[in-house]
Amino acid sequence: MIKRTFYNLPPEKREKIIDVTKKEFLKGNKQKITINTVIKNAGISRGSFYQYFDDKLDLVELVADDMIKKMIEFIQEELTLNGGDIFELPMCLFDLMTKNTRDYSLVMSITDTHDRNSALISDYRQYRSAKPEIFGEISPYINRSNLKFTEDEDVECVIFMMFDAIRSAMVNISENGSDIAKERCALFKKTEIIKNGAVR
Repeated sequence: MIKRTFYNLPPEKREKIIDVTKKEFLKGNKQKITINTVIKNAGISRGSFYQYFDDKLDLVELVADDMIKKMIEFIQEELTLNGGDIFELPMCLFDLMTKNTRDYSLVMSITDTHDRNSALISDYRQYRSAKPEIFGEISPYINRSNLKFTEDEDVECVIFMMFDAIRSAMVNISENGSDIAKERCALFKKTEIIKNGAVR
């Protein structure tokens, strides 16, 4: 578990530890990430590490939490700019993620089941991972006046259908080598179907 002492650190020190950890994950082999490497590159002692964290699983949680937090902030900003229109989100998120493929493929491997070869990620998903409370964070920014279904459960369902479409597009790009333009068109089409429905 990430300890309160970590969150009490000065922001620049927290960011350095997060950045170092993220870079280690981005090197590819998640099993080779060691506490020694992180403490050396972050410029902290082993004793300090254990004042902030319990174990290596906390490093996975650290990266996942940071990426999800940044994504929530991005969504809140986009909804503020577009008047709360949730149907503009998929294309904005897709464009963000395809410009930063390495970062977002990392959070996808942590939060999804595609990275089956990493025991560290598997342990995180099994013992630590919980569905992030994205909807609660973005709900106040959503304009429901033009939605047919306005209850929280229904709006959340629509949003997560669009998130699943984004995830599918990103998997096709990062794992299957699909063309970004092709996936963007397919995502736009799926978003329009979700928005307008399939029934006359």
